[in-house]
Amino acid sequence: MVSFPSLAAYLCSLALLFTTINSSSLKANPNYYVPVVPLKNAAVAGLIMPAIGLGTGGYGSTPVGGNCSAYPECWNEAGGCGTNVATAVSTWLTYNYHQNMNLIRIDNANTYADVGSVGMGIIQSGVPRKNIFLLSKVGSGQAMGYQDTLNQFQSILTTQNVTYVDALLIHWPTSTGNSTDTACQMSQPTYNATQCRLNTWKAMVEIYESGAALSIGVSNYNKSEILEISNAGMILPAINQIPIHIYRSSSQMETIEFCQQNNIQVNAYSPLGVPDWHVFPASGGMSTTPLVDPVVTNIASTHNRSPAAVLINWLWQQYIVTNPRTYSLAHMIDNLSAYNFTLTDAEVALLSSRPQVWCSLDPTFYECAPDNIGPSVSHPWSL
Repeated sequence: MVSFPSLAAYLCSLALLFTTINSSSLKANPNYYVPVVPLKNAAVAGLIMPAIGLGTGGYGSTPVGGNCSAYPECWNEAGGCGTNVATAVSTWLTYNYHQNMNLIRIDNANTYADVGSVGMGIIQSGVPRKNIFLLSKVGSGQAMGYQDTLNQFQSILTTQNVTYVDALLIHWPTSTGNSTDTACQMSQPTYNATQCRLNTWKAMVEIYESGAALSIGVSNYNKSEILEISNAGMILPAINQIPIHIYRSSSQMETIEFCQQNNIQVNAYSPLGVPDWHVFPASGGMSTTPLVDPVVTNIASTHNRSPAAVLINWLWQQYIVTNPRTYSLAHMIDNLSAYNFTLTDAEVALLSSRPQVWCSLDPTFYECAPDNIGPSVSHPWSL
């Protein structure tokens, strides 16, 4: 079994940053409510996960005009946005903590290139570690494989100044990283995608059993890739994080239903359709972003809520958790207002029936739905 020891106390060498938040924003809101979900399968008994967290990965690698929060938001330390990332994390944690939230979720990954800055934001906030649900990911832009996974995780702990994470995910079912595992070397005849994923999952299970990750899961996995784990006789993931928004919902139904039938918590990323980065094609019947979709705005008006709150609430009505990213405290507060109202069944169905972003319609969007069943086929939403 792998041991992940406590980290050397070099925290004193770090220069602490201080976030100033308007005191009126910190006052406890009587309508504040964030539900939690219990995690199962590869999760310690009793572990719960908040329904919303702060995403910390952006699509911009360098700040536009020197402004990290300009579209597309830059969350990359190499782009000079590390201080902004730390401030956003600290702001999110501090605001939630002042609302008496006992568990506050942060969603991070080594591929986001801001692991250290997220760690600094945690320190800066002063929020106790026990009140933070820290989710991280390995792989994707970095190598998959047994030893590479163990090495990456140790690097995350060291860089982030933590001794454990609450959830650790495999970021993607394949990786472009240069792996030491022969089954994961895509350019070599020894490459075996299934075996690569299983070798990676073996390391994940070892990390979980060591107690250094309270739960483990996957991201961007479909049904067949999760079945590989089951067929190998290994413990199923606790979480599967996949892209879901109103234009990428019924096209994900097979994966969503499979996960929910097997006690795998579905975690939606890009719940707002990444409006800072992507414009959806009008030719597909979609608005430029889900935030301005007329169905969304009409429902938002009915409930006196923002379009973002409606989109997040729609996910929660399907028992799907999420983690929108933002630098803005105002947007954070707005996102947190998504849980104190209820959409009707008819509204949920209407939102779920919006046009879908098939690859034939939107080939530049890497989160589009493969066209193996085609955009002309009806996919009614059901759970």
